[in-house]
Parts: sequence; C-alpha cells; structure tokens
Amino acid sequence: MPIVKAKEGEFRALENIPAHDHSNTRPIIEALPGEGHHERTLYGDALNLAKNVVHRIPDDLRFAIDCRYLVTQYGRPDVGGAVRLVFEAIGQFHYAATPVFRLTDDPDDLDDVAQAVQEHQRGACLRLPWTGPRHGSKDAKLSGLLRRMGLAFRDVDLLVDLWAIESDHAAAQQVRCAREALAWAEGIPWRSVTLAGGAFPPPGGVSAAPMDAPVEAPRRDAGVWLAAVSHAGRHRRIGYADYGVASPRKPSGRQLSRHPKLCYTVDDHWKIYRCSAGEGEGAFDCFRKVCQAVVNSDGWPAQGAAFSWGDRHIEQFAAGASTLPNTRASWRACGQSHHLAMVRHRLDHLRRP
Repeated sequence: MPIVKAKEGEFRALENIPAHDHSNTRPIIEALPGEGHHERTLYGDALNLAKNVVHRIPDDLRFAIDCRYLVTQYGRPDVGGAVRLVFEAIGQFHYAATPVFRLTDDPDDLDDVAQAVQEHQRGACLRLPWTGPRHGSKDAKLSGLLRRMGLAFRDVDLLVDLWAIESDHAAAQQVRCAREALAWAEGIPWRSVTLAGGAFPPPGGVSAAPMDAPVEAPRRDAGVWLAAVSHAGRHRRIGYADYGVASPRKPSGRQLSRHPKLCYTVDDHWKIYRCSAGEGEGAFDCFRKVCQAVVNSDGWPAQGAAFSWGDRHIEQFAAGASTLPNTRASWRACGQSHHLAMVRHRLDHLRRP
C-alpha cells in the first residue's frame, strides 16, 4: 500500500505498475494543493486531481485518496469540503475510489466521507496513528461512528500509521507500538490491516548529504514491519505500507532542490545519489553519470532494465537516450517505480518488504 503525494513523478510511477501487480497493490494518494497549472482554488485542485486519476491510474488498480492537506489548506469554503469536491469530481469521470478518514476529522468531513462511501461503493480507509492502548469505551465510540457513517468494520481498511521513523531509537519504540496496535486490531473484523511507516530521510537531511557520492540510508520502516508482524496473530495477513522514496513530512517549497537526485532502493536500504550540477546541459550530463553509477553498481538488479519501468529509463538515461525529460519529476518517477518493484519483489520472494 504505497503512500504517495499526488505529484507528477508519483503518477508516472503508478501508471506504469505492471498489470500482474495491480491486484496486490493499493496506493493511497495524498491530494496536494496547487499541483496543477490553474489558479489555486479548492475546486481547481479537486478537478486537477480527478483528471490525473482518470488519465494516469489503470482501471483495475484500486486506490484510496487522502484529502488531509486540502482540508488544512482551504478549510471548508462555501463550495463544500475537500472530500466532497474530490470524490464528486472523480465520480463525474465514472471512476471509483476509497476515501481516507481519521477519527479526529471534523464531523462535516466525516459526513462527506460517508457520502463518498455511498456513491463510490469502495468502503473506506481509517488512517490511525497509534497513541497507546485503546480501551473498550474508545472501541464502542469507534463502532458507533462507523454505524453513523453507514459502515461496518468489514467495509474498512485499517491503516496503522507510525509515520516518520528516523532513528534506531525511534524504530525500537515503534516496534513496541506496532505490536500493541496489531494485537488490538486482531480482535476486530477489519476488511484489511496494514502497518505503515516512513524511514526515508526528511528533505533537510537529504539536502545536507554530500554531493557526487552515494549516501546510504536504512529502511527502518521495513525492519519495524518485519519485527512487528512476526509477533502478530496468524489468522490475518498484515499489509505493508511506506512512503516510498520520500519522507512522510510534507516539504516546503524552500526545500526543493534543482540538483539532480536519484533515490535507489537496494534490499533493506536506499542509496541516495546527488549531483552538484543543477541546471541545463550540466544537469543532464550529471544525471546521466548518476544513472551510469547505478547501472554499474552491485545494487543493479539481476533482471537489469526489465526489473521495472523506472529501471528501463535509468538505463536509457545512462546511455543518454531516455525519452523522459530531464526533470525532477522524471528523477523521482524512476526512483519511485524501482522502489515499488523492489518492495513487491521482496514481499513475493522473501516475505519481507
């Protein structure tokens, strides 16, 4: 269950997921304000997201949409809430999606989630940060909330979100939280249970890394998932979710760099390649050298360019022959596509992400 921002690079990676992986990949798309070329309005953002979904997401790839950032940006204007506008716009194109909600959402937004559930018939996804043990009174309140929304537990995908896991100490703490959360979830008939976390370095950490030499970062989220799931009950499979080659933290515009960068997943860690050249032909030549370094590294998959859509374009960039533009969205798309394929490959063959 990859959690991705609704950005150009991420959409390119999603639209190129192989057809044989559609049935076992269920992305959560985080809607963002101001991602299109229109004047920034809630209606414009909702329509832009809907168009991207229709044109970029394969018909048989089930997905959920989280409108949290739109709600934060716009509040609840007269035209209606973000959830209502986004799901109405998607429905107009005859697409269906699963709405994401939180227990802390505004009651009006929860009403909009209930309406989206009714119209799209895809159930809902509860995104639950784990804050400690839940008692019977909390569960009774949760059950009542779902009933008011027209939902039963069997209609809801539970996403236990550990969010940022940025140190070994945090990873050890989150293993305990995850085990506690999964033990609680075991007694409730959820449609599915997924454990999420993001260990990719925050934007400031990446921008402070040295240039022109790869830097390794551990995939602590994968380690937390494995340690927690090994202690979970056996009657239910626990899904895996992460934030791909991005931090869970939403970057500010000031943190975006034009320096070429490729974040490449190698087993249980990432290799982050950054170039000192930042613009024009210099950036193109620098990214070509990055891709050459990846293709010639011991992290290059045995399947080579056939491993993923992203790897095919990395090989083409290395040869100076890619059909993709040499832009930040392309660099991100290549890394994200490879990451999705690597996680799927490891889950299928090693039973670990």
